[in-house]
Amino acid sequence: MLQNLLVIHQWTGYLVSVVVLVVAFVAFGRAKDAREFEPGLYRAAFALLTLQVVLGLVLYGVGGYWEEVHGPLITYVHPLLALLALGVGQMLLGRARRTQMAVDAHRLAGRGLLTSFILVLAAIGVASWPTG
Repeated sequence: MLQNLLVIHQWTGYLVSVVVLVVAFVAFGRAKDAREFEPGLYRAAFALLTLQVVLGLVLYGVGGYWEEVHGPLITYVHPLLALLALGVGQMLLGRARRTQMAVDAHRLAGRGLLTSFILVLAAIGVASWPTG
């Protein structure tokens, strides 16, 4: 069961990163077109990212990944990068929702998504690094 969850977490990490990147491009496109700000699509992207991080935290707790056996990159850096991706992205999306100008709101949401994407890629890279 734990091994299946780990495989799901690994593959959905790639899927979530692609979704976040695509939605970031959508945000910048909406800013360029000066469309009215509607956060629904951005919320959906961050909901997927949140589910991915929660699944990772469950695996971290149940699978014993806090132990040094798995190496410091998986033990400390991978979960830290994932939590940063979620936190920074959510913070910028929250700021975007409070911004008065729709163009600025889309840009803030896009920056949050792009920053989250970069941090997710870093987390994936750290998890893929050979431990031995």
